[in-house]
Amino acid sequence: MSRRTFLLGAGGLVLVGCGGSSGDDGDGAVVRILTVAPTVPPGATSPGATATALPAPELVLSTEEVYQAGAVLVSVTGGVAGGTATWLDKQYPLIQGSQSMFTFTGTGTDVAPGVHQLKVEVTQKNGSKGTLSADITVLATEWTVDSLTFTPEQTAALLDPKTVASELAVLDGYYATRTKEKLWSGGWIVPTEGALTARFGEMRSINGSAPSGHHGGTDIGAIVGTPVVATNSGKVVMARQLQLRGNMVIVDHGGGVLSGYAHMSAFAAGEGQEVKQGDLIGYVGNTGLSTAAHLHWEMAVGGILVDALRFTDGTNGF
Repeated sequence: MSRRTFLLGAGGLVLVGCGGSSGDDGDGAVVRILTVAPTVPPGATSPGATATALPAPELVLSTEEVYQAGAVLVSVTGGVAGGTATWLDKQYPLIQGSQSMFTFTGTGTDVAPGVHQLKVEVTQKNGSKGTLSADITVLATEWTVDSLTFTPEQTAALLDPKTVASELAVLDGYYATRTKEKLWSGGWIVPTEGALTARFGEMRSINGSAPSGHHGGTDIGAIVGTPVVATNSGKVVMARQLQLRGNMVIVDHGGGVLSGYAHMSAFAAGEGQEVKQGDLIGYVGNTGLSTAAHLHWEMAVGGILVDALRFTDGTNGF
């Protein structure tokens, strides 16, 4: 992928060469995309006074191509005090990291493939405002299809639309969390050992019905009691039993990124507990709407469920 930098000045848009990637808070490769010409702070009114220009804000993306159900790390370096990224009509406030202000943006399963514009409104430390933008290409994901069979009792009790809607409303409340502090560090890990039995976004045929919907997580098959660990550092915001997902823990990693671990046999962490990457949070089980022992692993960005494995395989660019 070629790297580009765009300088936005009074004379318009000028294409210049890129000298490599700049710092961000995603601990991964980045692509330098766009800068805005520095602005001079007000107040240099006395004769001979010298005004020091702020560093030019620069927009840094983890990738310019993202798959459906993927995520993009958006960072802004320079003299920036705040800002908001808008991606696919959803807003993501920037949070302060060690090297930049940043956020993760999520791309849903049903977003149309093609070029979409990311826009970032920024406020510099002297109060001036500016807009940074870049085109990102959404790539189509080829969804797999799986056939599942449930007993009449399971279907009646657990696939009732009211039950499904009620549980999704609970999860939506947690996944909408926007903690302004970054709680994780480094890369992300798979939370348990076992075989991959179902991918995120997989379409489901229930008892012979036409395939529909998208599986909201990644399933890892393992024997009951296999340890489940936090995929990265954060704070446990939910540890409770749900009807469909059974015993479930949700960890807030900060910046609108959360991970969920479902169908567990038992909990090993409680609500309000701070955990580090690799800390034990529970054990694989077969609780809730489940046909065999496995871990259902979810990740959400800004309230949008995304493919958790893309946080570990590098396809998001971080």
